[in-house]
Amino acid sequence: MESKLKKITVLFIGLFMVFLLNNTLIFNNGVQAELSVPKQSAVHEPIFIDGAATGVGAHNWTWAESQSWCSGSGNWNDPYIIENLKINGSGTGKGIDIVQSDVSFIIQDCLINNTDTGIYLQDVNNARLINNTCSNLELGIDIDTCNNNTISGNTANGNTNEGIYLYECNNNTISGNTANDNNFGIYLSYCGYNNITGNTANDNGESGIYIEYGSNNTLSGSSVNNNGDSGIAIDTDCNNSTISGNTANGNINYGIHLASSDNNTIQGNTANDNGEYGIYLYFSDHNTVSGNTANYNDVFIFIDNSHYNNITGNTANGNTYEGISLGDGSNNTIKGNKISNNDYGIYIETGDYNDIIDNIFYNNTLGMYIESGCDNNSIYQNFFLENGKHAEDDGTDNSWNSTSIGNYWDNWTTPDTDPNDGIVDDPYTYIGGSAGSIDYLPIAEDGAPSITINSPTSSDVFGLIAPSFDVTITDVYVDSMWYTIDGGINNYTFIENGIINQTAWAALTEGDVTITFYAKDIIGNEASEAVTVVKATAGLDPGIIITIVAVSIVGGVALAAVIYIYLKKRTSPE
Repeated sequence: MESKLKKITVLFIGLFMVFLLNNTLIFNNGVQAELSVPKQSAVHEPIFIDGAATGVGAHNWTWAESQSWCSGSGNWNDPYIIENLKINGSGTGKGIDIVQSDVSFIIQDCLINNTDTGIYLQDVNNARLINNTCSNLELGIDIDTCNNNTISGNTANGNTNEGIYLYECNNNTISGNTANDNNFGIYLSYCGYNNITGNTANDNGESGIYIEYGSNNTLSGSSVNNNGDSGIAIDTDCNNSTISGNTANGNINYGIHLASSDNNTIQGNTANDNGEYGIYLYFSDHNTVSGNTANYNDVFIFIDNSHYNNITGNTANGNTYEGISLGDGSNNTIKGNKISNNDYGIYIETGDYNDIIDNIFYNNTLGMYIESGCDNNSIYQNFFLENGKHAEDDGTDNSWNSTSIGNYWDNWTTPDTDPNDGIVDDPYTYIGGSAGSIDYLPIAEDGAPSITINSPTSSDVFGLIAPSFDVTITDVYVDSMWYTIDGGINNYTFIENGIINQTAWAALTEGDVTITFYAKDIIGNEASEAVTVVKATAGLDPGIIITIVAVSIVGGVALAAVIYIYLKKRTSPE
């Protein structure tokens, strides 16, 4: 009988030293070493610097460089640094006031009290404000006509006016700041091409983040909750900007408010539990509102005097009144949204020539309502499921099917025999309202999706590396696809063929593994197919080498330990 031997040679280089140095640094006789943290100096008087000043006694950067609180040389690699100061004013004025400066400088870890304004910059470029605290003043940080600056990690809470205010400022980064309990959290006026990301602006009297008269800004990843008016307000001539990935919950009126602004993208935001509207468009055209979630508001999206907008792929659940409402909104496209558990799914109060396509209306009191005076709207390829009443149309010349397809009505799905073409043989005549509307091409029930597993195939053997998969799923209206490798304890969604989750695969023991693929269509029909493969790590290929690199940071120096595991399979003579 053939016998197999495995020889494992493990070479440890520096691993013990990494462990030893880490533990020596962190612990000393069982006591954790004290970390170095910035410490503020004694109370300092307010600072004023005029970068363009000349003459005797000028408080320019040459003067500042001679002061004990300023270091550096003013270039990008060695900026002037003002740090760890506790500034206490006389009740008025500015804590740190810098004007007309193009040199590179940093103000960091400063605490400013008892002034009107904490930090003020005017006509300043190349500045960085980092981790400063400017709270309980009239205005926390005031930036006026400044470009290419960074305002990061600062705290500006409890100020009478704005936490952070920028006027006529371009190409700045405002990131990771906290601006709570002010009148406005972060306010930009006439500012463009700014990156506003990862900020927190909660519990402000007006808006968390407010931008007016400024285009081409990016506003992302911020938390703007429980403000007195709006989480985010974009107002007047704010065009070509992106508002994405923000959380705007629990605001008194609006989660996100866009007014008199065009060609913006509002994408992937969460706007829940706002008093009136999750997202509100007012006199705003050619905007894209996609992939947002807005639940438990009065109205998810309200389109007011706004036209040619794309409202796509949003989720509206449990809103008190409407999921999506049009008040004088024409030529908009409302497509691919999931609208459930609202009073009205979509309500068209005033609106013509809108396209309502591919939406799911589920469990609303009334799926869709069109008021009198609303004309020439197109409604097709939508799915009306378990609504109290699917639709009412009091308008004129609204079309409930295209030339090739209508809508799916869960109370009108068969027969589809003459011909068998995916269309119910008889029109749907149960659309309520005075218009007497009919869907002449209602979508027929086509059954559950079909799943074919092309690979892997039964009894295929795999080692440490997870197998790839190739499945063919056939259905006109596939809604979701997923697989499981542990009997359904964990499910992994996918949108295209790929590789089984490596972490989940590695956690499995050797032996048979059943991979079950699932697909569900929009209507809710579900199908599954399974294949059983084998996980076997004992028969590793000859000469396989596994390399593990362990990296540790010790005192700012990266030390690496490299472990080579060489596994060789040998066969003894018969």
